[in-house]
This record gives sequence, C-alpha cells and structure tokens, in this order.
Amino acid sequence: MRRTFGTWMWLLAAPLGLFLLAFLAYPIAYAIKLALTDPLTQAFPSVSNVRLIVHDSLFWQALWGNIILPIASVALELAAGLGLAVVMAARFPGRRLLRLVVIVPFALPEIVFLAIMRSVFAPRGYANAALAAAGAPPVEWLLPGRALTFLTVVVVDAWHVTPVVFLMVLAALAALPNEIDEAAQLDGAGMLARFFCITLPLLRPALFAAVLLRGLDAMRMFATPLVLAGVEGAPVLSTYAYHQWSDYGNDGAAAAAASGLALLCTLVTLLLLRRRVLT
Repeated sequence: MRRTFGTWMWLLAAPLGLFLLAFLAYPIAYAIKLALTDPLTQAFPSVSNVRLIVHDSLFWQALWGNIILPIASVALELAAGLGLAVVMAARFPGRRLLRLVVIVPFALPEIVFLAIMRSVFAPRGYANAALAAAGAPPVEWLLPGRALTFLTVVVVDAWHVTPVVFLMVLAALAALPNEIDEAAQLDGAGMLARFFCITLPLLRPALFAAVLLRGLDAMRMFATPLVLAGVEGAPVLSTYAYHQWSDYGNDGAAAAAASGLALLCTLVTLLLLRRRVLT
C-alpha cells in the first residue's frame, strides 16, 4: 500500500517537476553558461562578461538602486498598507466603497498605470499643473540620476502595489480574536497601547509574509523605473541587463547582470527566512 502511494505521489509530482526543469532550471543554467562565455572567442569558462560589467559605473549605480529602491518601496508599502488596513477594518458607512477605491491602482494593468503616472509627472503633467495652480514653480520629477527621480519611482511603485499589502494585513486583522483586545480594554489599556502591544505583535506573521513577497517582487522591479525614468534615470539590475542586451547586443553581459540579480534575490530570501526561523 505504501509503495503504491509513493508511486502515485511521484507520478502526480512529475508534471510540476518537468515544468520547473523546462522553464526554470534550464534557463538558469543557460544564463549562467552565457554569462561565463567569452563573447569574442566563445571560450568557457571566462570572466570577461563579469569584468566588463564591474568596470561599468552604470552597473554599480544599478546595484545600489536595486538595494535602495526595494527597501524604500517596501517600507512605504508596509506603512501605508498597515495604516489603511487598520482604518478600513473599523465599521463606518461607505467602508466597502473605500476598500474598492484603495484596490483600484492594483486592478489596473501595469503598463496602463505607468502610462498614467508618466503623464502625471511629465514636465507639463498633472503634478506640475497642480503646483502651478498653487503658485509654485514646476518641478523636474524624472531627471536622470537625481534623488527626486528615485523618490518618484518609489512612490509610484508603492502606490501601485500597496493594495497587496493592504489586503494581506486586512485579512490578518479580520482573523484576530476579539477577546484579547476586549480583555485589554477592560483592564484599562488605551487604543495606542492595544495596537502596539497586542495587535501589532499578532500581525507579525502577516507582515513578514508581506515583506518577503513584496521584497522579492520589488527587487526584480523593471517596468516602473524603465517607463518613468529610462535606463539611466533610476537604474536597477533588471534595466541594466535590458540595456546591455537591447542597446549593445551583449547577451553575455546581460546574462551576467541577470545572474547577479538572481543571486542577490536568493541571498535576501535566505537572510529573511533565517531571521524568521530564529525569531
């Protein structure tokens, strides 16, 4: 009986294994091979592609961007998502309509949302029109290499994906037992004390899941910085790899940058999971 169950288990898992082998393991192995192949002599293994990108200043800007942008974006999403979830968890008239309004940015296709944001922050866009109506001078929101450009990309990315964090935290809030909060209220604990000492610790699993999910997604950010600021406006490793492939036709350098991004994502995942296990 046990042998039959084991046979069926392997048969049921075989399609998933074949899918992962064909669409994950093979592309990764091919990208690593491409990254370690000399583009001129086709010698393997070779570090010529790695040497090329590490001597490129844009690569280091992209590497720092791939650290700064995800941290800032996820921090903003956590703060906004948690705040919105706490507010929307309360009972008040029209809360269902407001929940739908909060989810609208994520419901839009990414390219449509980014096209709208591009028009908002264009030199003659809606943001500068609002500043002009208030009597303020226009602002160059998306000039390459400026801190304001990074901030704009962070705000746009967070605006688009905050609904994901909001829904995760709202679901966790709905699952919390009311008895603990009511007992603390009877003991004289104020609203802030109940939130920071009871609600927030109970939300830690949901917040950790949000950090892990959104952190990895933000690290492979591509469309937002590319559409808003171009390759050099707010560079990250994914747009740098695209730059090497599309502008220079250097497949090896693009594969080396993409492999570096994959390694960075793996290290961050292991660190987060290790911290979760230890805590």
